[in-house]
Amino acid sequence: MDQNRAIRMMIPGPVEVHPDVLKAMGSPVEPHYGDAWVKKNQQVLTYLKEVFRTEGDVYLLVGSGTSAIDAAVGSCLQTGERILIGNNGYFGDRLVSIAQHNGLDVVEVKAEWGQELDPQAIRKTLQKDPSIKAVAVVHGETSTTILNPIQDIGPIVRENGALFIVDAVSSLGGVPLEMDTWCIDACASATQKCLGAPPGLGPIALNERAWKSIDRLKIGEHGWYTDLRVWRKYAQEWGDWHPSPITMATNNVNALLVSLTHLKKEGIPARMERYRRLAIQLREGLRQAGFTPFTADEKLNPVLTAAYAPQGIESGEIVQYLMKEYAIQISGGLGILKSTIFRIGHMSPMVTQEDIVYLCDALQKFQK
Repeated sequence: MDQNRAIRMMIPGPVEVHPDVLKAMGSPVEPHYGDAWVKKNQQVLTYLKEVFRTEGDVYLLVGSGTSAIDAAVGSCLQTGERILIGNNGYFGDRLVSIAQHNGLDVVEVKAEWGQELDPQAIRKTLQKDPSIKAVAVVHGETSTTILNPIQDIGPIVRENGALFIVDAVSSLGGVPLEMDTWCIDACASATQKCLGAPPGLGPIALNERAWKSIDRLKIGEHGWYTDLRVWRKYAQEWGDWHPSPITMATNNVNALLVSLTHLKKEGIPARMERYRRLAIQLREGLRQAGFTPFTADEKLNPVLTAAYAPQGIESGEIVQYLMKEYAIQISGGLGILKSTIFRIGHMSPMVTQEDIVYLCDALQKFQK
């Protein structure tokens, strides 16, 4: 084990970041305006557009991924409008809560925890209820590791004239995502997972369909900070010297720039393939250690894996054992799966094949 790594952090985020990223995070504070900053900020946004796979606009909100989701939902829809939310996990529940807090009329299309959302169920609901203005779905449902088929849902939403809003907090940068090709109108994420940077920033991308919906709303109906028109105004009118409406978290942006530079150097497809191979290796190791993966292999998530705790044992016992005996930090379940499963994140660029071997050996010893 690398002596500089006191703990092998393998939770579903935040992730262990590269030393170069930490160095940037700890660099002297710089102003959030001026020629040098504008150039650096634009480089970050350009890289993010490549990761989102979009020709649309990208903004960096200071806050968690949830803040970016809140901004997407609250900016695109006005109080009282109807939104369809695909819900098959803890963060689907959160989408419902966010929509309700924005005064929206929520229609849910549900699937069991551990099962994918059914695109045809969404199609039927949209066809039955033309008053639905938008559909919101979690891409990578962190509570179950399920990847929802947004590539199939997006075209259905577009065909029915609604907006498609995607929570890509746990997938952007680690799982294939094609915002423009998959008919995604607004996509929100976070920096502390697959993007390999510290928490604190919420990237959000929007296309013209999203802006058309946003621009019909009353000013300030859902607040100022999360009104994306405010962010566009400063980018357009102040962009040559002060591109954001607030004091930007410059150290976080510097750290993100380094992590995105690493991603670009490795290549996005190569990074994703590396994650996929780690996921396959982990599943094999779990089975050899006597654990059953929570989802079938055909539902593999390249950046996050869950497994059942043995009968009669709560998953928290496994989490505590790994931390105490091996300085490996993983997570238990969430919600209805809190004590049933444990979750292992391999979405950090720092996770290696050796880490997977070390973890699986430790799990095998737990079984003994």
